[in-house]
Amino acid sequence: MSPTRANPRRAAVSAFTLIELMVVMGLMMIIIAIGVPRMVQGNRTPLGESLNAVMEACAAARRQAILSGSTARVTIRGAEEGTGFIISAGGGGGAPKPVQAENVNSDMAGYLDEAPKPAPKPSGGIGFNGRIHDEVAIHFISVNFGDPMDEDQIEVTFYPNGTSDEFTIGMRHEFGDAVLRFVQLDSVTGLAYIKTEYEIVRY
Repeated sequence: MSPTRANPRRAAVSAFTLIELMVVMGLMMIIIAIGVPRMVQGNRTPLGESLNAVMEACAAARRQAILSGSTARVTIRGAEEGTGFIISAGGGGGAPKPVQAENVNSDMAGYLDEAPKPAPKPSGGIGFNGRIHDEVAIHFISVNFGDPMDEDQIEVTFYPNGTSDEFTIGMRHEFGDAVLRFVQLDSVTGLAYIKTEYEIVRY
């Protein structure tokens, strides 16, 4: 009985050809070229720009408060033109100024001149000025669990230890997809996060 030989065609290992790999890579490049610009353009919508303005203002105020060692505030107020809102971040108080030694005895004058002066703390930047788009409406706002919607100016305070007031703002593009988006501060860390309506209701 003669032994049977294995079929060399069945023993061949199957693999992708170079052409198949190039076709797959070409399709992936086309998908990336189409998807990336749309993702970048998504933040250029009126709602996206408004959310970014609030996020940048909160980040600037937190940074300034930590670096300067004094409180900083984010301020939201109506625009002078009557449409839209102006959002800004800057210093808002802090440690009291030292008393100027004007009436000092002549014997103490030389001592005061020779005393080492403490180095000034960095200012932490010039703050931030932005705008909430005219087509974006504020539907909800909360500061320290209060409702300041009827106030002319809303202030959120950031502290030198990195904490902040409780703050949540909900905005919607009235002429777009009408999706409600929120910016919420974590009062323990002072960091801002963008959240959906489901996330706000859930937590």
